Amino acid sequence: MNISTLLALGFFIHFYHFSRPYRRPCSVPQAGGGWPIIGHMHLFGAQQLLHKTLGAMADKYGSAFTIKIGSHRVLVVSSWEMARECLVTHDRVFSDRPTIAASKLLGYNLAMLGFARYGPFWREMRKITTLRHIRASELGTAMRDLYNSWVSRRSAESGGVLVDMKQWFGELSLFVYLRMVGGKRYFGASAACDEVDARRSQKLMRDFVHLVGVFVLSDAWPSLAWLDFTGYEKAMKRTAKELDILVGEWLEEHKLNRLTCGKDKEEQDFMDVMLDILEEGDISGFDADTINKATCLNLLLAGSDTTMVTLTWALSLLVNNQHVLKKAQEELDLHVGTARNVDESDIKKLNYLQAIIKETLRLYPPSPIIGLRAAMEDCTFSAGHHIPAGTRLIVNAWKIQRDERVWPNPDDFQPERFLTSHKDIDFKGQNLEFIPFGSGRRSCPGLSLGLRVVHITLATLLHGFEVAKPSSEDVDMTESSGLTNLKATPLQFFVTIVSTLLALGFFIHFYHSNRPCSVPQAGGGWPIIGHMHLFGAQQLLHKTLGAMADKYGSAFTIKIGSHRVLVVSSWEMARECLVTHDRVFSDRPTIAASKLLGYNLAMFGFARYGPYWREMRKITTVELFSSHRIDMLKHIRASELGTAVRDLYNSWVSRRSAESGGVLVDMKRWFGELSLNVSLRMVGGKRYFGASAACDEAEARQIQKVMRDFVHLFGAMKRTAKELDILVGEWLEEHKLNRLTGGKVKEEQDFMDVMLDILEEADISGFDADTINKATCLNLLLAGSDTTMVTLTWALSLLVNNQHVLKKAQEELDLHIGTARNVDESDIKNLNYLQAIIKETLRLYPPSPIIGLRAAMEDCNLSAGYHIPAGTRLMVNAWKIQRDERVWPNPDDFQPERFLTSRKDIDFKGQNLEFIPFGSGRRSCPGLSLGLRLVHITLATLLHCFEVAKPSSEDVDMTESSGLTNLKATPLQVLLTPRLNPKFYE
Repeated sequence: MNISTLLALGFFIHFYHFSRPYRRPCSVPQAGGGWPIIGHMHLFGAQQLLHKTLGAMADKYGSAFTIKIGSHRVLVVSSWEMARECLVTHDRVFSDRPTIAASKLLGYNLAMLGFARYGPFWREMRKITTLRHIRASELGTAMRDLYNSWVSRRSAESGGVLVDMKQWFGELSLFVYLRMVGGKRYFGASAACDEVDARRSQKLMRDFVHLVGVFVLSDAWPSLAWLDFTGYEKAMKRTAKELDILVGEWLEEHKLNRLTCGKDKEEQDFMDVMLDILEEGDISGFDADTINKATCLNLLLAGSDTTMVTLTWALSLLVNNQHVLKKAQEELDLHVGTARNVDESDIKKLNYLQAIIKETLRLYPPSPIIGLRAAMEDCTFSAGHHIPAGTRLIVNAWKIQRDERVWPNPDDFQPERFLTSHKDIDFKGQNLEFIPFGSGRRSCPGLSLGLRVVHITLATLLHGFEVAKPSSEDVDMTESSGLTNLKATPLQFFVTIVSTLLALGFFIHFYHSNRPCSVPQAGGGWPIIGHMHLFGAQQLLHKTLGAMADKYGSAFTIKIGSHRVLVVSSWEMARECLVTHDRVFSDRPTIAASKLLGYNLAMFGFARYGPYWREMRKITTVELFSSHRIDMLKHIRASELGTAVRDLYNSWVSRRSAESGGVLVDMKRWFGELSLNVSLRMVGGKRYFGASAACDEAEARQIQKVMRDFVHLFGAMKRTAKELDILVGEWLEEHKLNRLTGGKVKEEQDFMDVMLDILEEADISGFDADTINKATCLNLLLAGSDTTMVTLTWALSLLVNNQHVLKKAQEELDLHIGTARNVDESDIKNLNYLQAIIKETLRLYPPSPIIGLRAAMEDCNLSAGYHIPAGTRLMVNAWKIQRDERVWPNPDDFQPERFLTSRKDIDFKGQNLEFIPFGSGRRSCPGLSLGLRLVHITLATLLHCFEVAKPSSEDVDMTESSGLTNLKATPLQVLLTPRLNPKFYE
């Protein structure tokens, strides 16, 4: 068997050892095909996409089944009904995170909110990380860079300039989050450091994301914890150390600024806010600096990557669907016009653009597999399945969001879905048919921010430029394997070639049980490896699990090595796990990546459920991701988006084609860089890409690479963890120094500043303050930038492939904004169609098709009669749930109108288990609001500023890449042509 096959599963894997016999007659079906010892590990090939493999298994075994990975069982959920069971009905039960190597090594020993165990710490941090503001300045900077690129490189033949939008989105996302989190700007003309520093930071963050998804032996076989023959744990420690140093430097800068300049509430970034909070708060478990660093890093990593992934897929879809692209730009022209730029306030009017983003997230959720959860206690699903405490949960969001019961023509890009039949469906996780950001307590806390960045970026891009394919062929839509559903091509700085098996590692923890009445196990497992062979290197996990759900049902188990994993693939089963038993499944299994990359579980994304996680969840929710904080950081979004648009425009000026009048741009790269810049600025006050970057290109690429490595690690967990820790530690030290020399005004504080404030006053046990700060900031950075990029990329891809949707979105923009000004965040509420586009994007392409792995903290019984023992790992296949044809007619079609008609009441909050792109329950994304703001304003700005077209007659390639996030596998090259007066690109 290919060794990569085993490696790919590691990120999802952890163990459940139970000691009490049980004789219930009913359990979740286990997928067939498991082997002795390894369970189902052989089913997950190195190049397979986990969400697709699990989706195929769901077709066979049903919407809920279990798999065995090594010695553990994992519950896989692939329907919105089962997702509702897990993320709504049992949300508290499934709010825990299983502890894995990455969460301990990379997540500040569970201090990072995304890794934190469910408990007081997580609740406190969740409250804190509800961001109140982001700034629009980063978006403006990114747009200016794009415009300048057009000016200098446009083609005389086509009038356009060829741009790698995947890279652009990635850098923009990082811009935004670096500014918001740490007050940094590493890319672009106004960057505060050289290119080498910027690339170093980027590399560390990429390493972090990469490492979180690798296979670690101890995650499948705990008795082998002493053996690190792959070198992943060593790499995690190295990356964690380097990131800690980097974020630590930021933190020290913030502290020094506070001492020398005092505090200005209006200029505070997340790190400033955390400093304030931790000065006053009492968060047990970790010291204030650790909480600040962990939280800021969490926000930065999560936000920038997700944003880039979403934007890349969105633009790919738009280029391949020119009628959608045209419609989106017509909406922009209608609401924004050509006399001004798009503002975030315009997004509310851009309904079609919102629908494009939704449809992008539906087709290509940034994380097709919602983050692994763990059941904290026994629960019983409505179907009668008993879920014991400790069960790990995997929710296949990709499968759920392509359920043809819910989404007619589920594979088609139809933003109209979110304006008609699905107009009531949103991102909040309440509609379990659409959960690109999860649902319940563990849903994405930065959702609002991420969506803001995605919407304003896409809107600004479409408003400022015409986007077209460089040839007649469609954009390649190949997905890459990994934690985020990254577009597989081009091989740019954010490229993560993570095999399907590696992607499984982050979500899979095991449910080991010989009870006669358990969730059905999928067939086909082999001895020792279980179902690992089913998940090939090129397969998409969420699709594989989705296919398995079709066969084995919406709840089944798979065996990976010695562990079993419960896979949930329907919204009903998702509700069981994420709502009914949310607390039970609020834990995270401990795996190598969570220890090595997550500051030994200090990173709240990896943290075990408990006091620390509750405290960190409270901090992130109340302090970092509150509406007020998001509004305060609006100028970062505006600045980065404006800069990015200027770059696009300049690129058009210099490279436009005389034949087409447009410039060829890789929007996947563009979205990625924009998302990363936004995330870096918000988290650590950094800007690494673009003309105003704070460092040179080499450093920026290094930062980007290490962040990608975090998500997509092949044997370098310790190294990546060390590098990331060094990087984030440097940021933290900068922030501390800044506090000593005067500090920042509150309005200029980034997340690291906020964390410094919080951790000065808080008493959080378990970790020191620096560890918490670095872990949190890194968590925010990694989660935010990648998710935003993924969503925007898919949204634009869907729009380009559906020109009628694009045109409608632009018409909405023109109606509400016109052409005499730019889009503002305040416009987003009027852009109903644009909002529907975002929802439909998240339904089709949830950033994490498989919701983050959870672990059952105690036994629980599902309503289906299944008994879930404590320790069971849970996988919720959001991708499968969001493509349930029972809920989504023509589930594979891109129909934003769904969210304006039949699904108009469905949002992102995780309450609608049919739509859970950001998860649901306690472990849902705390940064949802921030992420959505960025997604909406970016997409709105892009569509308002530019005409977007395919470079050829062929549709954009919509191939997904395997990994933790649902990244578009290929570059998103489109032809952009300015739509506004040149003065609006200045």
